[in-house]
Amino acid sequence: MSLIRHFSFFLLYAAAAVAAAYALPQSAPELLLSPGLLWGAVVLLVGLMLHQMLATRSALRLAEADRAEVARALRDQSRELLRLRDEADAIRESIRDRQQENGVSTVVAEVKLLQSLIERLYSARSGAAGEGLAEPPPADNAASTNASAMGVSAPATRIAAPVRRDYDERKILASVENALRDNRVELWVQPVVSLPQRKRRFFECYTRIPAGDGAMVLPEQYVGVAERSGMITAIDNILLFRCIQIVRKLYDRNMSAGFFCNISPRSLQDREFFKQFIALLAEHSAIASSIVFEFPQAAIERHDPELERDLEKLAALGFRFSVDQVTDFEFDAIELARRNFRYVKVDANRLIPPPLGVAEQDPEMVKRKLDVAGLDLIVEKVETDAMLVELLDIGIDYGQGYLFGEPRLSRLDF
Repeated sequence: MSLIRHFSFFLLYAAAAVAAAYALPQSAPELLLSPGLLWGAVVLLVGLMLHQMLATRSALRLAEADRAEVARALRDQSRELLRLRDEADAIRESIRDRQQENGVSTVVAEVKLLQSLIERLYSARSGAAGEGLAEPPPADNAASTNASAMGVSAPATRIAAPVRRDYDERKILASVENALRDNRVELWVQPVVSLPQRKRRFFECYTRIPAGDGAMVLPEQYVGVAERSGMITAIDNILLFRCIQIVRKLYDRNMSAGFFCNISPRSLQDREFFKQFIALLAEHSAIASSIVFEFPQAAIERHDPELERDLEKLAALGFRFSVDQVTDFEFDAIELARRNFRYVKVDANRLIPPPLGVAEQDPEMVKRKLDVAGLDLIVEKVETDAMLVELLDIGIDYGQGYLFGEPRLSRLDF
């Protein structure tokens, strides 16, 4: 009830009470005034009770209406929540499908790029068959894969294969060609540890060429042969793809690890392929912090304008760089840092004085120069505890070598 209705109802029974109090003694003079007032009070009290009953009923009707309105609002909100949940499920499904499509398209792009590289390689060497090359050794059926399934290798094993030391150049070349054709170039990794804690922080990636009899051909055996035959670019870039694949798999599993991936001067000079490779890396910029590209010092110091532009593109994507095979310590560390180089890798023997090493440069001076530029020093080929003791006095940042872990075949399938 509104305030006006309450007030009107009050005036009604108040007037009835006044009438009962004064009109009753006049119509019956024999009655005294006090009973008239009593009757007026009774009428007023009855009016108040009726007023309270009506007000309570009106309040109950309003409360019931409010409850009904709230129930309707809750039903509407429940229907809206169900609709939003269905839309969210549809969006998640769409995102999942798109991610799967993107993953497939990325693998297809990698396969096409690798196939185009190998096709260019073999088309350039189409006349090699007439030069009397030895037949490639028979492939190991248990380890080989179909060439059409590019990007999928045999399951990894931890058993170290014997090294084939008795191969001449012709057999090594045949093994390399066979491994490239059947996509059997294997990815091996060696840990890079922080010092002095010896905690694994990175892994350096290597390639190994399996021979047909279950043995292995090591880089020191096939690199020179592959360079002379023009196949080193194919080997290097398969290594790059394997690095991307392993990092992407770890990224999908919410695991983090850094990987050093070497790029040879021959790969840097292949402008057409390197351009395509940068385009592919742009699709993987999310994992840029997990890959460090490693370049020989001699290649970096040539200051090739095209190479500089390519490195700037990679740096803009978030990829970091490292210098290895350092022989000249008069490099400009500040300039390297400006070009997004973050690591300098040096052979341990070049930092340790005789008789353990052949250091010709003050290692502490080298370390200070790198510290000023914000570069980390990685000392490789650390093989003994005696070498480590000498290096710890310098305060090196990272170490790599058989003392901390030998190269092992990657445990992830690609």
